[in-house]
Amino acid sequence: MNISKRAMLAAAISLVISGISHAECRRSYVCDDYGNNCQYMDICDNSLDLPSVGLDPLPSLPTTELKPLPSIELPPLGTSECEYKQVNGQWQNVCW
Repeated sequence: MNISKRAMLAAAISLVISGISHAECRRSYVCDDYGNNCQYMDICDNSLDLPSVGLDPLPSLPTTELKPLPSIELPPLGTSECEYKQVNGQWQNVCW
């Protein structure tokens, strides 16, 4: 294996490791519908993310936007269903 191939392989491995090492969930204020049934939850990008260790954020005001239609996307690996919820005052597709 020549030096350029080794350098490219080392760079690719370091990028993958650096992306994984910073994977962490974010603590967010999540509401079901228009500011009702609110609770603090960890919002993660994937099922391998580390749980958050930060303080709970300040509650946000509910948005005046209409709730989006149900998601037709397949849930990500490690989850079984998704639903739009207000996360820190903005609609987001939350999967669990």
